[in-house]
Amino acid sequence: MNLLFFTNASSNASDVNVQWYRASKSTSYFIIGGKNLSQGEFVQFDGGAFIVLEAGDYITLETTGTAGSGIPNLDAFCTVEEFFIPGSS
Repeated sequence: MNLLFFTNASSNASDVNVQWYRASKSTSYFIIGGKNLSQGEFVQFDGGAFIVLEAGDYITLETTGTAGSGIPNLDAFCTVEEFFIPGSS
């Protein structure tokens, strides 16, 4: 995954957690924990580093700790490239 972008599209501030689940370890690791985003703020990882996802791995984003009333709206997208390695399973 060479691009991860997420933004707070709601009118309330909220904390965002981004985790990477590693299937081979059956464990999740925080990429970002408790990043507070006000309305319209965003975080973008683009090209300076990349995440190599293996079979069964996935990324989760969740919002917590909203200020005010209402449900937070977190919009996100990512770009991934798949590589085929002949002879691998």
